Amino acid sequence: MGASFRAQCRWATAEPPCGLRDGHSAQKCHTLQSINTHLEAVLKKKRSLRQKLLKPMCQENLPVEAVYHRYMVHLLQLAVTFIEKLETHLETVRNIPHLDENLKKMSKALAKMDILVNETEELAENILKWREQQKEVSFWIPKMLDEENYAHKYDIVKPSLPFTSKVHI
Repeated sequence: MGASFRAQCRWATAEPPCGLRDGHSAQKCHTLQSINTHLEAVLKKKRSLRQKLLKPMCQENLPVEAVYHRYMVHLLQLAVTFIEKLETHLETVRNIPHLDENLKKMSKALAKMDILVNETEELAENILKWREQQKEVSFWIPKMLDEENYAHKYDIVKPSLPFTSKVHI
């Protein structure tokens, strides 16, 4: 390709054909010829360039002066930390458009949680009241049984008292 192009543009360095005697066309041809020369050089180096591109960069050693080694260690630690947290950061960035929706969901969940806390506190108060009543009942049951046994022993008839609950659930 290069040789045939040079043959066609040979007149760029010599005398141009009769139709292209102006300097502008000669300058264009000269520019094309220099581009062609550059592309030929690239094609020659194509194999070595391809090998360099395929070769992993991590296998090459970068010279670092000894005074900067401690900074390189710190820099590598920062790089490792960044890479470890990269997925989390990307997920955060991906969730930014959904932030308003997530805040609404969290507000609803917080409201439900407040309701559950209030109901749990109320239930705890009712349980404590019930325990107090159970203590009162368990305190009076043996006395009532003793009175009943005494009344039964001496044939005394007493009307029974109904137990009523003071707790309203």
